Amino acid sequence: MGCVITKDLSRLGRNYIEAGTYIEIFFPKHNVRYIAVTDGVDSLTSPELDITPFKNILNDMYSRDISKKVLAGRMTRSRQGKFCGGTPPYGLKRDPEEKGHLLIDPETAPVIRKIYDMALDGWGCMRIAKRLMEDKAPITHVKTQTECDVNYYYWSASRISHILRNPFYKGAHLVCRTHQKGIRSGTVDIIPREDWEIIENCHEAIVTPEEWDKVQELIDGRPAIMEGNACPFYNIFHGIIYCATCGKSMQVRYEKVGRTGKNRFTGKMREPIDKAYYICQTYNRLGKNACTSHKIEARDLYDLVLKDIQELAAMALQDADAFYSRLCRRMERQYQTDASEVQRECEKLEVRNQEIDDLFLNL
Repeated sequence: MGCVITKDLSRLGRNYIEAGTYIEIFFPKHNVRYIAVTDGVDSLTSPELDITPFKNILNDMYSRDISKKVLAGRMTRSRQGKFCGGTPPYGLKRDPEEKGHLLIDPETAPVIRKIYDMALDGWGCMRIAKRLMEDKAPITHVKTQTECDVNYYYWSASRISHILRNPFYKGAHLVCRTHQKGIRSGTVDIIPREDWEIIENCHEAIVTPEEWDKVQELIDGRPAIMEGNACPFYNIFHGIIYCATCGKSMQVRYEKVGRTGKNRFTGKMREPIDKAYYICQTYNRLGKNACTSHKIEARDLYDLVLKDIQELAAMALQDADAFYSRLCRRMERQYQTDASEVQRECEKLEVRNQEIDDLFLNL
């Protein structure tokens, strides 16, 4: 018989549902004796455990009460203009003399200034991102990657958009961006931008409030990214297509405005899938120096996969043994490929680990 001993019931867990599942179902099923010393619980001598569920509920209520109080305290500090998050926004740093106060980071603030200047000149997010990558502006002030690593200078359009929408750069404080649906739910609701609670004049600004407002007007005045290019193609291959060269996922894209919607051979209107294609994510964002396009039409990919499925289905109906043999060979080749990739990744991590050890020794 196995045995689990805790100081009290709360040490096993404060979630009364999970704690009850262990005590009432899991432990008896697996012949495990459970003892909670200070609560006087012993499943061997008192298998009924009548009072235990109520104690678990009280422990759960205590945990929830503490969580609410901690959240209330953080919200109070945040509404006072104090930064309560983890890593400060890029371009800012913590004030070592005043907790919750932010200062301009002299190393990264010029990058933020440059981003806003380009935005005020009418540059789009993707164009700004590509310029920063060309200029090799680091994406973080904490150097966790080597300078030769392309990801150290990897700027995306979404990151630029996030920076341009961030009120911290005009000296304001944003109370919170998300709201937790429930304690232990693990899910949050994103607060709409029009409902943001912003506290003005909390720290030194990188850009003026007028410049920040002007950038918001420019962004709001632009048409939606997909407007005019929207395609009702349902991407059934989402998350399962990867570039064979760099390993990044392939992104779906649609034909630009102005292309005819008719097939040039038949004259009939094309289906949504005929207007979509896949392209390497690395190439799309970093250019030809990082990878190649590996472009493939969505229709071609769909037809290839469908043909393969039909061939396997026909083989399974005609000769089940041959089907399973072919399937096993495929799985074995895939396993060998995955194993070799894991081996290469391990070797890469070992080299990186040695580099870090050398850095510590030098320090």
